[in-house]
Amino acid sequence: MNATKHVPLGHGATSAASHPGDATRTASRGAIAAAVISNWLEFFDFTVYGFFAVIIGKLYFPSADATTSLLLSVATFAAGFITRPLGSVMLGVYADRRGRKAALNLTIMLMAASTGLIAIVPTYAQIGLAAPLLIVLARLVQGFSQGGEFGAATSTLLEQGGGARRGFRASWQLATQGGAALMGSGIAAGLSAALPKESLESWGWRIPFLIGVLIAPVGMYLRRRLADDAAGAHSHGIERGVLHELFTEHMRTLLLITLTVMGGTVSTYILTFYMPTYAIHTLGLPMSLSMLVGVASGFVMLVMCPVFGMLSDRIGSRKRPILFGRGVLVLLLFPAFMLINRFPHLPVIMSLTALMLLFYSMGSASEFALMCESFPRRVRATGISIAYACSAAPRNWWRRD
Repeated sequence: MNATKHVPLGHGATSAASHPGDATRTASRGAIAAAVISNWLEFFDFTVYGFFAVIIGKLYFPSADATTSLLLSVATFAAGFITRPLGSVMLGVYADRRGRKAALNLTIMLMAASTGLIAIVPTYAQIGLAAPLLIVLARLVQGFSQGGEFGAATSTLLEQGGGARRGFRASWQLATQGGAALMGSGIAAGLSAALPKESLESWGWRIPFLIGVLIAPVGMYLRRRLADDAAGAHSHGIERGVLHELFTEHMRTLLLITLTVMGGTVSTYILTFYMPTYAIHTLGLPMSLSMLVGVASGFVMLVMCPVFGMLSDRIGSRKRPILFGRGVLVLLLFPAFMLINRFPHLPVIMSLTALMLLFYSMGSASEFALMCESFPRRVRATGISIAYACSAAPRNWWRRD
């Protein structure tokens, strides 16, 4: 299917008609930045929350048992995944009916407000039970926002900026996750090295969340420059209802896309977010060194995902890179973890993790374009959002446990 048949370019296309190639590239870059910025914020927040979960547990879920505090902190973070499916339906339908731009502006405001709440909420010692309740509320709002953000943003990446290089543009959704992990790990490592333990636990851990809030005005400015894509121009068949059409005419596609994305999301969290924790608790590395594993993981994804996205455009296939990359990754997992456990040294861990992430990036970079090209425009954001939310469920239960 032609995923961009009825989709307008960004505003840049009208200001440089004499140079359509330059205008298209400008619109494409603007659409990429505008679309992925909330995805960056969500995974940045995910990364720094993971690194500071022990501190958050002590401050907001005090207990005589440190493990109990940590588990409550992690469980609170997992609470956001409860509202993600609800957000995928409500905000996905909103994006398909009212337009991607309207949905993206709404989600970034919700994400910024909830991240800011985490950054400023007083501790349990200061306001009692209200403190953990506010943290839970923030996570519920974040989950709801991200549930709808993903579909609207991924659709925007393909629908704006021209019909070419769709694999490259869509791959920035995954590259952004790597960039967020890179930045979050780097900031966490820097704060841990620069601040005394008392300062880090008192106020230093809040700094990354405040940095995340500052991205919201930039995102809103970028999204104002997106082409107005109100759904009226694409509303053929919408009177039947987005969900009705999705579940009656595209159920098989929805299931296949969910299964395709599921393998990628599980791999993301094992290799990018779980590896630093594994390095600390199982391999015995200091926290400052384990954070470098997260930095290396994020760097590989940030650099290689666009490369493999371009590869899928060049060879004209989304499925071949997915099958090859994930096939090699499956073959690598067991021997790589055997070597990591046998030689638990930072260079070995970083090298093998980077190798696995190389093939993971190959196997996942083009899946976002495949998702968009599998649904018609009128149900695309909803279909992508629901598939992503459902694919994330097993990953999130695993993380909670």
